[in-house]
Amino acid sequence: MTSSYEVGVGPLGLITRDSQFELLFQCRYSESAVQALVVQINTVPPPLPVAVLGPLRVELRLGSGQCAAKGCVESDVAYSSYYSKDNYPVTKLLREPIYVEVRILERTDPKIVLTLDRCWATSNPNPLSLPQWDLLVNGCPYQDDRYLTSLVPVSDSSGLQFFSHYKRFTVKMFTFVDPASLIPLKEKV
Repeated sequence: MTSSYEVGVGPLGLITRDSQFELLFQCRYSESAVQALVVQINTVPPPLPVAVLGPLRVELRLGSGQCAAKGCVESDVAYSSYYSKDNYPVTKLLREPIYVEVRILERTDPKIVLTLDRCWATSNPNPLSLPQWDLLVNGCPYQDDRYLTSLVPVSDSSGLQFFSHYKRFTVKMFTFVDPASLIPLKEKV
């Protein structure tokens, strides 16, 4: 019996998409005997897919947890509860922290890792509208902002079942400024 696989070689690993084998056999009979030969060939089905196909659903939500006890650190409880649709619009003072969480919904594959590349704010729900202000660029805090976005680590000690499906960061509240008059705009962010 022999097995042959076509192997693809990439910079970070090897793969195959084949599940084929060859069984070679030989029968020898004595010259004076008649023998019956029955052969049954069973094919091996391809392996089941490891990944579930389809789009990923991602949700962005704002942490609303607040300290109720003396000595409590707000950033420790910020992600213990979240604003609901009924709480919007949320009013914040300038430079007050906003606790942002992005998570993957409806997936249980622990090998999925959420990676944020570019995150930005706009003054309305259309993500392509202007003005825009970068919060994260290439997954890192936007370096041209004096009040850098802070990345909040999410690990297995966070109590989340699939902690790799979550990213958290903190932004200091701001408002957009009119480019002509340099007057702060009274719009939503």
